[in-house]
Amino acid sequence: MAEKQRIVFLDWLRAAACLMVMLVHASECVYSDDYSFSFPSELARWSIMFIQGFVRPVAVPLFLMASAYLLVPVKTGTRAFLKKRFVRVGIPFVVFLFLYAFLPAVWGEFSWAEAWANVKQAGINFIPRESHLWFVYMMLGLYLVMPIISPWLEKVGKKEELFFLGIWAFTLCFYIFRDIWGPVFGECWWNPYPLFYYVSGFIGYIILGHYIRTYLKWDRKKTLAICIPVVLICYLFGMWQFYHRSFIVDTPEKLEMHWQNFTIVAGLMSAGIFLMFRLIQKPGKCYGIVRKISEASYGMYLMHMLMLPAIFSLLNPLLPVPLTIILTAVLTYCLSFLISRLISRLPWGKYIVG
Repeated sequence: MAEKQRIVFLDWLRAAACLMVMLVHASECVYSDDYSFSFPSELARWSIMFIQGFVRPVAVPLFLMASAYLLVPVKTGTRAFLKKRFVRVGIPFVVFLFLYAFLPAVWGEFSWAEAWANVKQAGINFIPRESHLWFVYMMLGLYLVMPIISPWLEKVGKKEELFFLGIWAFTLCFYIFRDIWGPVFGECWWNPYPLFYYVSGFIGYIILGHYIRTYLKWDRKKTLAICIPVVLICYLFGMWQFYHRSFIVDTPEKLEMHWQNFTIVAGLMSAGIFLMFRLIQKPGKCYGIVRKISEASYGMYLMHMLMLPAIFSLLNPLLPVPLTIILTAVLTYCLSFLISRLISRLPWGKYIVG
């Protein structure tokens, strides 16, 4: 019975999105430290452009849409929903906040004095060593509002939901407006919540996931006819912008502007790829391992940056850039999966890897 209740394509999607995240972070090891960037060669520039151009805009949105597909509208009471989500997601998150804070001191990455400073910081915000955990803060915030938006989703119809998504899609163009004109629609340093603030951000991907599940019943032919051109056009546009901007900007923020989560490129690519994944209806021969990876994906995400930089540093002197990126991501993916599975078998494993 449990097997029939699983949504097969979501397991495939989570397994793929988890690999995408690791490809993003392996790519960043080549050219960026979040504050500056440089390319060791022209091959590196093109490798980043082709690999990151596909995975960077969609990895996080796909996870969010998968969560929305399953969780909204919330069917249980608010207290039960939040308790389950915060136990499953929040406790492992806290564990890894502290692991990243002091564990690298064991192998000499920083001193024990720095480790203690990191531990104190862990109660406030993530440290640079664990910057990928920004995602969990955001996800926990979305859990807080899911019970609030659920009654609205149950009462409104297709037109109202589409109206919201239309406004949200408009906000996905604001990064272009800001690049040209600066702050827009009431943005200023004393007002960080301007006109469209409350219909923008990650909540849009939650609504989009629900809208796709509830209202988009496209067949295979229509899905592919629409989604392939949309994804391809956005992919090419994002790559072109990255290449052009790599010669004229001086920060990763400006360089990667068209790949960020709140861009029209990310919104359209994520919707298109999600819809194409939804075409997977039968488990297939590999589904057994895919399902196990899907179940372990949260633990894999939490731990992967403990090992990815080390794997990259071993491979980088030996291989061309594209192979280094791909093998770093794949080896980290496999190792994270094995460790996560082993920890999950421990009596308290679910409180460590989710």
